[in-house]
Amino acid sequence: MIWHTARSARCLRSVLFDYLNCQHQNLLKRTYSLNNLRQSFDKQLISRSIPAGNMLNITTKPDNIQIRLIKPEESERVLEFLRIHYYPEEPLNAGIEPKRQEDADEEYTMSMVKHGMSLMAIEPISQNLKDRIVGALIVGPKDANEADNLFKAANRATTRKWLHMTQLLGCVERDANVCERYKVQRVLHNHALGVDNKMRGKNIGSRLITEMIKVAKDAKFEAITADCTSFYSAKLYERLGFECINTIYYSDYKDTNKLQVFRPEPPHTCIKTYGYRL
Repeated sequence: MIWHTARSARCLRSVLFDYLNCQHQNLLKRTYSLNNLRQSFDKQLISRSIPAGNMLNITTKPDNIQIRLIKPEESERVLEFLRIHYYPEEPLNAGIEPKRQEDADEEYTMSMVKHGMSLMAIEPISQNLKDRIVGALIVGPKDANEADNLFKAANRATTRKWLHMTQLLGCVERDANVCERYKVQRVLHNHALGVDNKMRGKNIGSRLITEMIKVAKDAKFEAITADCTSFYSAKLYERLGFECINTIYYSDYKDTNKLQVFRPEPPHTCIKTYGYRL
């Protein structure tokens, strides 16, 4: 009798364990299904919040990107980078025929490297290969005579395009009048900012400008300026705390026949000059 009772108890316990195990497995399956459902919902929510075309533009900061000064002997290498990632999209260059940048433009821009304050962003590749340039910021000093210097350059220009570019930039400098506006003498001017097409949205432009501010402070400059010919570069400088001190619309600059000279693609409508007091 006792043996029969014990045997019945063992059978009952076995049945109870099987039942509990079955319920546990069912619970795990339900939890797994709920997790899959939640992940699917999250993905749908994200895709609706961020358009697919903008997913690659989410700002990130690659840890392996380094910012350093450009050495004079690296000028040609940097120029090749700008020819690909800056000049074709720069509105002042692309907004007038011929689309190709002027030799005088390249020479003038790259002459600033000799001042030792221009910067580049590099991505290390390997010990056996050169670092890859992914960004460049060309800067140089200017003073209260900058507008006059540009107008003189326009008078010496040998092509129509370079004449109008220097003349328009002379008007920009004259109207911004930063030295008088800020009551300063030593100003560091940003001439060109280019970022690798495949590396945009990764904070490289911001890092270059932030480092340039440090360089300007160390060199005892009193202010920094940038003539933003692009809608996007203007937004970048605004986000970094620069003050818009002058605006000239492309539609307002005309030749002697009263015809608009520069016609860049939208959304580029004007040149905004930004200043930053140090």
